[in-house]
Amino acid sequence: MNTIKSVVGYNLLMILIYSIVIHFASGGSNMGIIIYSAFVVAAHVVISAVISLGFFASSNKEMGRAWLLSTGIVLLVGFSVCLGNTALGTST
Repeated sequence: MNTIKSVVGYNLLMILIYSIVIHFASGGSNMGIIIYSAFVVAAHVVISAVISLGFFASSNKEMGRAWLLSTGIVLLVGFSVCLGNTALGTST
């Protein structure tokens, strides 16, 4: 359980960091926020899925499950943050 918490925690921290960077680096362009956030989240999901498959292939089931769960959470939270970041961009 501790492995799952750390993998998910680090991935959520990554989402927080790059969503803040994208929000401030976009220059207030809502379309830029959507495109950059969606691209980065999609890349994060693909990379997490590949890492998960790698752990399953190496018979490390616990890490494979942790990364698979993290992939789903990154998918859900990442695109929600993408839309929320866009909503914040319209108010500033």
